[in-house]
Amino acid sequence: MTHQRVLSALCAVLIVIVMAARPAAAADSTASTDRTGHLAPGLGFGFLTSTEKNTILGFELHGDYFVNNEISVGPLLQLGTAADFTLVGLSAQVKYTFDLPSNPMVHPNAQLGVGFVHTDDHRNQTSVLVPFGGGVDVNFAKNAAMTATLLIDASGLHDDLFLSMFFGFKILI
Repeated sequence: MTHQRVLSALCAVLIVIVMAARPAAAADSTASTDRTGHLAPGLGFGFLTSTEKNTILGFELHGDYFVNNEISVGPLLQLGTAADFTLVGLSAQVKYTFDLPSNPMVHPNAQLGVGFVHTDDHRNQTSVLVPFGGGVDVNFAKNAAMTATLLIDASGLHDDLFLSMFFGFKILI
């Protein structure tokens, strides 16, 4: 799967999510809440592409602590696996979450982080990891959201860049 096809697929999914959320947002204008001082743990499933083994199954865990209503910081753990290949990435992320006044249920975000990545195959490599990208959170309850995330992961491994695409959920506690 080429990078252009992956990006096109993500854009299509994001458009569908945003359009599906619009009628619900009009019905419930109280969906948005102040996030300052709250933790938003979450998880997602998806895939990592352009790795040494091409496209592999992916899983991510994150914990966003909101220092104000828009900016959060926290860890991101990315796991990828294939038959004889494992990728583990751990990074500290800074995320900016946008509020859309016209649709309080939809929250686009942009993020950047730094950490390390380790691959467990015949070479067992470890390198610096710089994940950057964005996504969208769509509230389905006052303190819960579905998430879609696309990250471009820069590293010093065999393939300098790989894409991570995850769909999941998170809660605000």
